[in-house]
Amino acid sequence: MRFDAGGGAALTGLAAVLVMAGCESAKPPSEPSLPPPSIISGSLELAAGCAAGAQAVRRPGEPSVAAEPANPRQLVAAWLENQSPDHVGITVALSHDGGTSWSRSPLPGLLTCDGGRYIHASDPWVSIGSDGAIYVTSLGTQAPTSAGTAHDIVVSVSRDHGATWAAPVVLESGTAPPAQPDKEAILADPRRPGTAYAVWATYQVTPGVEPSNDRVMFARTRDGGRTWSNPTPIYSGNDEAQENQLLMTAGGVLLDVFVEGSSLPGTPHPPPLPVKIRVIRSTDQGQTWSAPIDATQFTYTNAVDPGTGSQLRFFGQDITAASAGNALYVAWFEEHTEFSTVLVARSEDAGLHWRAPQVVVREKPEAFLPTLAVAGDATVGLLWFDFRHFTSKSAALNTDVWFSSSRDRGLNWTERHAAGPFDLRSAPAVRFGPFLGDYMGLCGLPDGFAAVFIQAKPQSRNGTTDVFFSHIHN
Repeated sequence: MRFDAGGGAALTGLAAVLVMAGCESAKPPSEPSLPPPSIISGSLELAAGCAAGAQAVRRPGEPSVAAEPANPRQLVAAWLENQSPDHVGITVALSHDGGTSWSRSPLPGLLTCDGGRYIHASDPWVSIGSDGAIYVTSLGTQAPTSAGTAHDIVVSVSRDHGATWAAPVVLESGTAPPAQPDKEAILADPRRPGTAYAVWATYQVTPGVEPSNDRVMFARTRDGGRTWSNPTPIYSGNDEAQENQLLMTAGGVLLDVFVEGSSLPGTPHPPPLPVKIRVIRSTDQGQTWSAPIDATQFTYTNAVDPGTGSQLRFFGQDITAASAGNALYVAWFEEHTEFSTVLVARSEDAGLHWRAPQVVVREKPEAFLPTLAVAGDATVGLLWFDFRHFTSKSAALNTDVWFSSSRDRGLNWTERHAAGPFDLRSAPAVRFGPFLGDYMGLCGLPDGFAAVFIQAKPQSRNGTTDVFFSHIHN
């Protein structure tokens, strides 16, 4: 199931803005809590061609975040603007002080109103190289034509810490039908300045049929994103492989982690469907790849509104992966009739072998959309959402954000309340239900984690949703 979210001249930099503190409801003393997060989304200075048609109310979603390896106080976050027509595209936010203050502006050169090719931009993913170069990938959608709708995998690069951005580079363009690229991710090589890797899924599309067959595609740059290798298929199982995420071990092994099934349905209460989290490995910077290795198998499910039973846009394919040294971690959620779980599986040898999954969350309310990262001291962090504070008579779908950490490689976990509650039903309605994003942002820092996530009303202040930041200390 694919998801649609609702020249090299330097371009404009980011305009400074203020960070707004979030207002969090008090939690019972029995629930250890993190300090309240800060709002980092809000007003933007748009290009002249975009400003006239822009909607005043913001609807940000699907954030990604990264820290500069050589200076982790330099943080970059990116998120999409869930509007139609789209006059914002991708917003990029910068912090030079570890998240205390932020500046933000639209990623330039993407939308037609800013001289670009696209009427909509989505699926942002951020990575920062050891040389400080910032890479932001996105999925650009062109205006429909009689031939179909073209979708491009696009990379934007800043080589001066976000002050200016080079013109976006297209890695692959596909017109649906017969082909549509989707859900890209990028990784700057932490060992090789100027080298970065991108991965995505390209679907075979038939008019009127939900696509469920794709190929995993890959491209690489060795010159800081100025040029890229031709897109190359690195895996095809003649079914659906999604949520591709790139990792690199301390030994230099490049890995692509993805979820694979015969199909990944987007319907309420899907029948039990066995799916796998799989890993392919490359020891030569993506020139060749191994056969897939099974990390785990689980039952694909999706979340539903516990009050109405209606569809929610949180699916079993929403996996997450992280690495530290030669250890790898993957996490996912499962919804059962009487309880919900979030699980983590671990490999200690760069993905060759995997231990049995550990249950991090097991509770009656639905838990969903986990996000993993590993801190500098090897502490594993997990962010997720749940409905434990929802009551059946409530008009609001009270939803909270939680964070768990493990200091012993995932054997034992300490849970803390991170944010909320907010009303998920007040989030923007898109295909499959209210939209926060198909992923959130979490990255490791020397002293903890940088978390970037979405909340709706009443926590949001600038629109139906806002982006929140939390510096989580170990």
